[in-house]
Amino acid sequence: MTRGRAGWGLARRLAAVSALALVAFGANPWTPAALAQDLNFADQVTQNPNAKMLLEADELVYDFDRHIVTARGGVEIYYEGYTLRAPQVTYRESDSRLIASGGVSMTEPGGNVITAREMDITDTFSDGFIESLNVLTVDRARFAANSAERRGNNLLIFRQGVYTACEQCRENPDRPPLWQIKASRIVHNKEEKTVYYRNARLEFFGIPMVYIPYFYHPDPTVKRKSGFLPPHFHQSSGLGTGIGTPYFWNLAPNYDITFTPTVYSKQGLLAETEWRHRLMNGSYSIRLAGILQQNKDEFELGNFVSSGVRDFRGSVATKGRFNINSRWNWGWDLATTTDRTFGRDYDIRGLTDTEVVNTIFLTGLSDRNFFDLRGYAFRIQRNDPVNSTRNYQDEQAVVHPVLDHNYIFDQPILGGELSLTSNFTSLTRGDTDERAYFQYDDAGNRTQEEYYAGVAGTFTRASTNVTWKSKVIGPLGQVFTPFAYLKGDVYNVQADDTDTGLAGDETYLRAMPAVGLDYRYPFLAQMGPVSQTFSPVAQIIVRPDEQHINDLPNEDAQSLVFDDTNLFEWDKFSGYDRQEGGTRANVGFTYHAMLGKASIDALFGQSFQLAGANSFSKSNVTLTGIGSGLSTDDSDYVGRVTLDSGEGLTLTARGRFDNDTFDVNRAEATARVSKGRRNSAALTYFYRREIPELGIDDEQSEISTTGQVAVSDFWSVKGGITFDIDQMSRVKHAVGLAYDDECFNLSVVYSETRDRYTDIVSGREVFVRFNLRTLGDSEVSFAASGDDYDDDDDDDLYSGLF
Repeated sequence: MTRGRAGWGLARRLAAVSALALVAFGANPWTPAALAQDLNFADQVTQNPNAKMLLEADELVYDFDRHIVTARGGVEIYYEGYTLRAPQVTYRESDSRLIASGGVSMTEPGGNVITAREMDITDTFSDGFIESLNVLTVDRARFAANSAERRGNNLLIFRQGVYTACEQCRENPDRPPLWQIKASRIVHNKEEKTVYYRNARLEFFGIPMVYIPYFYHPDPTVKRKSGFLPPHFHQSSGLGTGIGTPYFWNLAPNYDITFTPTVYSKQGLLAETEWRHRLMNGSYSIRLAGILQQNKDEFELGNFVSSGVRDFRGSVATKGRFNINSRWNWGWDLATTTDRTFGRDYDIRGLTDTEVVNTIFLTGLSDRNFFDLRGYAFRIQRNDPVNSTRNYQDEQAVVHPVLDHNYIFDQPILGGELSLTSNFTSLTRGDTDERAYFQYDDAGNRTQEEYYAGVAGTFTRASTNVTWKSKVIGPLGQVFTPFAYLKGDVYNVQADDTDTGLAGDETYLRAMPAVGLDYRYPFLAQMGPVSQTFSPVAQIIVRPDEQHINDLPNEDAQSLVFDDTNLFEWDKFSGYDRQEGGTRANVGFTYHAMLGKASIDALFGQSFQLAGANSFSKSNVTLTGIGSGLSTDDSDYVGRVTLDSGEGLTLTARGRFDNDTFDVNRAEATARVSKGRRNSAALTYFYRREIPELGIDDEQSEISTTGQVAVSDFWSVKGGITFDIDQMSRVKHAVGLAYDDECFNLSVVYSETRDRYTDIVSGREVFVRFNLRTLGDSEVSFAASGDDYDDDDDDDLYSGLF
């Protein structure tokens, strides 16, 4: 390419011409009526009178008689962010037109690229006609048409146009894309950032599927715009067939509202509304839903008292989070429903779990310290058996409030780190949450026993834990970590249930001082490319016996699984209501090896009660600690081995072994493999031995697997199953098929689990979701419930795999 004097001469002439007053067309705010007027716009767009145009070409030909200049060979024109490239460009000075031919490419200031066979436009690039064009947007969406017209740098009108977000097939460019929209006219209004269609049809693989006389959608650059969202479909035995079409109203950049009417063939109109508002220091939302049911008897369950048998059902939910400053924030997450299963029956977002957690909070967080104040109210979302006299809702605690505070002192104290952890909890429960289990004596006689997951009454506790620890490196790399802590509690108990042994109004004081030492002696062995680290670990903790075990309820320390993760915990109870007491030693051995990319990590150890009362053999009303493997002076053995291949395969096995016979009391083995984003699988085996002291007379063995396998470039299969080996029965399973490419996503999942709100009746569901990129997504679900009844207790809750 040459840039001679002639080229610059034409650039000067074009620059002079472009300084003339030119009339271009803009666009009024778009309405369907405006479209019906055949796009007759008259608003003027002001051009920059000082804009310069630069031209580069191999050859310039001047026709002074006709006032025509022709540029040939690698022509490039630059003007106000536009770049036009073509083999030949002709400029007619009489009407200020540029005619580019021979295969034209024009890049707009926003990044869109237009390619065409021929382009006839004004010298300001604002108006013109284009033949056989394609447009590639910055978001990789594509327009194409036999001919098009530009108006005022704002409107691009395609005649017999096509729109798609799919890439062109490289092997066969003439093959239709996966989906496309063809229309007699497509109008892209850049000012409104909206694409309008007239006489449109949606095609898949070139086959027409849906015809729509008129519709519009935001262009691919838009993130928020008023309009209808893709519909969703639902089908279930109780609701019938339903279709919902949300309407999003973008009232302002910082607040909006979405209306979602859904019509069900059996129940009528479900109305949902969501308001969202973002302020300078935070945001909040309010969601409302309600329906006047036309056929409430569809929710009769026979063996259960269904809360859905009522005329009006509805819900209110709201969330908010606001920043006080850079470290403090407060907020809420609240919801209420007219009945227990409304959210689960109608699939209301945020209300489909087996319980709803309402909370108000205040949180502060710095680099080293933490403060959290919360109030909780729990609302259960399950039906009750007909013959039950229990009030499950009254068994839920109202927490008013719970406060957690952690403070780490900046300066060392006695050469170590000093921290302060505090907790304040106050809660009220209306009814005792009583659980029953059966035990058998040597003669085979069965007796019913009880324990209490929660006790009726009001309980208030203030706790403080002052902890000091330091680290000292001794001779030959030995690591000594001395530590000490002091726990103190004030506990007020106002129990209302004499059966639990906690009735009355009493105040208790507790104190638990402790001193200890953690010792580790790591050895490093290098054998060629293999690096190994061996380390014996010994820990001793000296403290008095636990106090008031049977005088206090246990609300926050009921979960206890003794395994490799908490072998070296100073206090193995998970909360504040129980405190581990007595002198205890934890002893173990760790091993780590690096073998190139692969690694091995292992731990094995045991815990010993050396003096004082063993807290894990002293059960309170919740039986925490019994059967945990810690209730004897010599605990069970615990261990773990993890092998990471470094190539996507990870194998982990962990277990707890009887301290006398070394029999397996609890075991879990997991294999995980992944290759890329679309290939992964996991296989898990779980075993738990019977615990007669808790009435668990049978072993539990389960195997579960989940996986996703890519069967082609775009298709993949995924699924999962949990199988009870002892009962030789399937607990739950799901299988799905997914398609994922640059312009289209589809997933179809079939799952079979227990019913979502009774957790006893078998339930089945098919869920379909698809997405057309730039247009939005939609979903279809089909749900059905069986009628097989199971007498098992309804405490075992689980959800689907996907």
